[in-house]
Amino acid sequence: MTLLRPVTKDDLARLPAVRPEVLGRSLRVLSPLMKYYFRAETRGLERLPKGQTLVVGHHDGGVIPVNGIAFGVHWYARFGFERPLYVLAHDILHSLGKGFASLLADSGVIRADRAAMDAALRTGASVMVFPGAARETFRTYWQRREIDLGGRHGFVAQAIRWNLPITPVVSAGSHETVFVLASGRKLAERIGLPKLIRSADVLPLQLGLPWGLWALPILPQLPLPAKITSEVLEPIHLSDVLGRRIRKADASDPDIVRAGYEAVLSRMRAALGTLYDERRWPIFG
Repeated sequence: MTLLRPVTKDDLARLPAVRPEVLGRSLRVLSPLMKYYFRAETRGLERLPKGQTLVVGHHDGGVIPVNGIAFGVHWYARFGFERPLYVLAHDILHSLGKGFASLLADSGVIRADRAAMDAALRTGASVMVFPGAARETFRTYWQRREIDLGGRHGFVAQAIRWNLPITPVVSAGSHETVFVLASGRKLAERIGLPKLIRSADVLPLQLGLPWGLWALPILPQLPLPAKITSEVLEPIHLSDVLGRRIRKADASDPDIVRAGYEAVLSRMRAALGTLYDERRWPIFG
């Protein structure tokens, strides 16, 4: 693993500015949807650092990441538009038409690209990442408690390079907005799907609305009204949890990066298990 290249003026020029007027229009639709349809709540927002942080969540719920949307709604309800949040999203979302791509950009949803992430961090804004990608969002319903962040460690290297605390966010319920019956990971590998689409390493069999039973991962579903419960965990300062002073050069040390990844993942797994232990019924919560 090597240090990421420096941010250039071109990178900063390509970074879209978050537009409060666009966010405001979106939130007028999304806020009541999250409150009444999904009964979404986010606990521990007071734990978010006052300064810049790297927020790390896990992918859930198929094509439509309801848990991520709910967190964004609650972020702006708490901080207003004076504290924008950039969110990294897969390239394919930015290729679904010019209008939709513009809406994403104006809302701070940028390509999951290292240069774009660096440019966003250079502004002083916080950034949210979902390292797990398709592998995690399409894990089966029976694996809903199990997260591995896709086995990707790059966010830890970024936190080290930018000297940022990592703030984990876990959620329960989004994996009940559509039921994944099989991930189809072996089939995807057999037909070479990951070679065609970056991070597309699954071909899931899903059950939900409006299609019934289907196996096309890019086909959007109508999410079931599962209750979404999220929790912001205590920020993780890598120097504290690893018991040594972490320097920027440590971003190129695979052992240190892996140790940081394991520290973050273990806390997220424990907290997610607690959230699911509270749930009595699927969908109803």
